[in-house]
Amino acid sequence: MSTYHEILGVGPEASQEEIKNAFRRRALECHPDQAEEGKKEEAQQEFRRVREAFEILSDGENGGWSSGMSDDSDAEDSPKRSRGARRSYKEKWRNAKKVRVSKDIVDRVQGLSGEYRRLRRRNKITVPVCALVVASVYIVDPLTLNGSGLFLVDVLLSGLVGGAYGLAIGSVWAYVEIFLNDLRQ
Repeated sequence: MSTYHEILGVGPEASQEEIKNAFRRRALECHPDQAEEGKKEEAQQEFRRVREAFEILSDGENGGWSSGMSDDSDAEDSPKRSRGARRSYKEKWRNAKKVRVSKDIVDRVQGLSGEYRRLRRRNKITVPVCALVVASVYIVDPLTLNGSGLFLVDVLLSGLVGGAYGLAIGSVWAYVEIFLNDLRQ
């Protein structure tokens, strides 16, 4: 087993700056573009190992021990590596600092959801009523609107316009109620 420190050629006490410099140096040495034609695959495997070592050591949590990666294993094909990587993300998530939300913020959000419910209730009433009223006016007297010339299309368009009016009326109705409730409290 190799340690990530050995792969980069630094000691366990190396600072982040030393790790970064060692990574740059090793990456230039083993980069596949720098390798001879017959050794590109070998260089690519070594470059993966160097990159993985840098990623782990720059986090500073793993302590430099490889997660199942030996000198002759391929980093992408190692199932131990992928399970270890997932495990480390889970651990980071579990160990993350918890966010505390004040009661005032929770009360405000719950208040907003109450306002939203009131708005939806009012719009459930006004949108269909206004759409039917405007569509029925057009059905009673088709000459009130000069639209596309096709009766069914004109009825649907007038219903859509009525629905938009209903949405506006329902919203105003709900916000007036909310405003009046705030004044009473």
